[in-house]
Amino acid sequence: MESVTVAQRSTCMEIARSCILLAFALALTGCATTLPRPSAEPMELGDGRSGRELFEASLAAHGGDVREAVNDLNVAVTGEWGNLIRRIQPLVTDFKYRIQSEERLHPESGVYAVKWTGPAGTKTIVRSRDETSVWYNGEPSLDADVLSSSAMTSDAFQLFHFGPSFLHWRGTDFTRLSDVEEKGRRYHRVYVELSPGFGLSPRDEVVVFIDPDTTLMHRVWITLEGFRTTKGASVDVTFLEYGELAGLTLPRKFVERVRAPISIHAHAWEVTAWDANRGYGPEAISGATFTGAAERVAGLSNPFRNSGNEPMGTH
Repeated sequence: MESVTVAQRSTCMEIARSCILLAFALALTGCATTLPRPSAEPMELGDGRSGRELFEASLAAHGGDVREAVNDLNVAVTGEWGNLIRRIQPLVTDFKYRIQSEERLHPESGVYAVKWTGPAGTKTIVRSRDETSVWYNGEPSLDADVLSSSAMTSDAFQLFHFGPSFLHWRGTDFTRLSDVEEKGRRYHRVYVELSPGFGLSPRDEVVVFIDPDTTLMHRVWITLEGFRTTKGASVDVTFLEYGELAGLTLPRKFVERVRAPISIHAHAWEVTAWDANRGYGPEAISGATFTGAAERVAGLSNPFRNSGNEPMGTH
């Protein structure tokens, strides 16, 4: 009988640990819920607006396509990860690095870069339309799991931080769903198919909850098919507060929940400062460090902190 190698023993232990954590999570948490999808049955909607019409109205309420509004966007963020999600998805959360961030978006070229900092140091991600690069403490990573998980989370954060523009770029189908009520308020819903999806996924799904009074996004519920440990999972992010920047209306405070395969709190974060139109090109944010006008921290002249009424991590 062949002896078990150290690598095989390590793999078995990792699988067993994951199963134990998942069983523990299922015992502690509420029931998972399925992402809403269009029904074959026609809906009776009093306002008569299609999914595409509702989405276009929301895009306009946010200030339109960011590619037409600004040369660059610069955002500073701080947040807190839930304890259970850190154990279940340690690489996706990468919580030893992904606590505070400096983010840069050059909309015209499609280059998005983020420098995360945490107790273990820095993690820098550069996500373009064609590739993803990652550096830990200045050293490049070629690990396939690191690259694919970072591509997925970076694309998702572009949706979270820059509003419906991301859906405008990648959405291939916009279908009206029935309205829902939550805490006495009614929300419109639009189902969106993304192609490509988040990260390396060829396709993902998004349900957008739209406030009928402001036409702003209240929540997005998304699938995460771009990484091997999140296939079949879905999460939602609720936007708790908005602000104005360079003619755009963008979310500033967020809370994220895992909705399937289990239901748990995942992440709460907020924008602490932002600015726009420094005038740099994609080359300034395409390496391990930001250069030129992209280098200084976000929003030095106009920072803001904790201006909302609801503390992080309580939803």
